[in-house]
Amino acid sequence: MRRMHVYTPTGYEGSSNKRYPVLYLNHGAGDSDEGWVATGHANLILDNLIAAGKARPMIVVMPFGHTPERPGVARFENTDFGTDLTDEIIPIIDGRFRTLKGPRNRAMAGLSMGGTHTLHFGLTRPDLFGAIGVFSIGLINGAADVPAFEAAHDAVLRERARDKTLIYLAVGKEDILNAKVPPTRKMREDYHLALVYRETGGGHDWFNWRDYLADFAPRLFR
Repeated sequence: MRRMHVYTPTGYEGSSNKRYPVLYLNHGAGDSDEGWVATGHANLILDNLIAAGKARPMIVVMPFGHTPERPGVARFENTDFGTDLTDEIIPIIDGRFRTLKGPRNRAMAGLSMGGTHTLHFGLTRPDLFGAIGVFSIGLINGAADVPAFEAAHDAVLRERARDKTLIYLAVGKEDILNAKVPPTRKMREDYHLALVYRETGGGHDWFNWRDYLADFAPRLFR
């Protein structure tokens, strides 16, 4: 059994017919589904953006990203979360909440490990997700991973480029994982992706991740 937090915008409970787009927002290694609310204040960030008319009202799903360890499989190489996401989480959300379906109405983002989840299980699934947000990480082995990733997902990356899908990539200059980001960013040049890149001050911390969410969310579902 694994848990998830679900944010609904102001007015959701008062309307019986209106449907909303969905952002799947993922936490980092060592954290939980509570992180984006307890420390990241995602609910307050979205409340304020929506109230100011800067972001479209949306549902935000924050799932628990740690699946049971597999012997001999590194944490960042475990694909079980991707299976959870497609086979369990999305059907539950679409079944229990008033969602708008389809990739134009479904985005995915995450910080650190959650950013890796987003690259592997969101960017590679244009049939499920439109806009993609990756905070404070790139492909986990940096430049060593790029050729294999491009070879495995060539058709998908070409589709993303053709559709001009928003791909948002942000990292701090002092971030301990900063070096992972430039090789992933290079895919923009390789495929002419519609990539928005931000390099800010600061490190691998919530000061940046809250800022990145506040910058990313207004770009969604427009």
